[in-house]
Amino acid sequence: MHWVLTDGSRLRRGIERRQAHRCWCGRSRTRFARWEEAQRANQARCDGPRDSTPVSHARTLAPVSGNVHEATVLAITPLARGVVEWRFSLPAPLHFQPGQFISVRVGDDSDGNAILRSYSIASSPDRSEIAIILKLVEGGVGSAWFSALAIGERVRFTGPMGFFVLELSHPGDLVFAATGVGITPVLPMLEAALARTETGRIYLLWGNRDEADFFWRRELAELAHPRLQIRTFVSGRENPAQREAGRIVQPLLTLVPVLQRPTFYLVGNGAMIKDAKTSLVAAGMDRRRQIRVEAFFDS
Repeated sequence: MHWVLTDGSRLRRGIERRQAHRCWCGRSRTRFARWEEAQRANQARCDGPRDSTPVSHARTLAPVSGNVHEATVLAITPLARGVVEWRFSLPAPLHFQPGQFISVRVGDDSDGNAILRSYSIASSPDRSEIAIILKLVEGGVGSAWFSALAIGERVRFTGPMGFFVLELSHPGDLVFAATGVGITPVLPMLEAALARTETGRIYLLWGNRDEADFFWRRELAELAHPRLQIRTFVSGRENPAQREAGRIVQPLLTLVPVLQRPTFYLVGNGAMIKDAKTSLVAAGMDRRRQIRVEAFFDS
């Protein structure tokens, strides 16, 4: 009897262990599925025109698969060399924070899984139309899909998503450092920042390789404000008189001594972001409290 009880006890313990194991595995599978879904969203983000991506913010993004919208292509406008704006009309205004992005299904892979690309919203919130801007890349899945779109066609997207947005308040100055089409989310962020009652200075440093890569000249000029200073840079061989020469990281660092309790928003090329963030931290800036990043990649 003792052995029966012992075996029964062991059996019960074994059953309990197996049940606990199944429960744990179930939780693990659920967690893994959530992790995998988040990773797919993040990978899509990394493969997108920009990576909100190696962006620490993007790594924490939760999928917003239920937040699906439909839009109609309203206008397609070339802006610069290989840079095109797509503007869409919406059945209702889209509520989002400047700096956020949408995710678009641009095809399916060989296994029938959705291929997603994510794009920063280049227009202001709460309007019945939105705009996104792409740097077209030969062979890019997203580039090919968008290039095939015609005015009047309908597009489905999820969003808005993303944490590369303005802080609820800023204790001092703001510095935006952008390269290439990384400027895309910055314009609506600047509009929102200037509309606040904050008194800190705002700096924009925007770098491109060549003059042919610049766009939004009128839009940036219309932002003119006593608090705002805009500087543009060309890193290629040609250096037009209206641009400063070189990359933006060193000019960014030269600002540090004159800034008051600054917050930095770095967006664009991943290499620039890494270099700028490392240099700013070495200059005494707090990586977590003072630096926000959003990296872009071609698609």
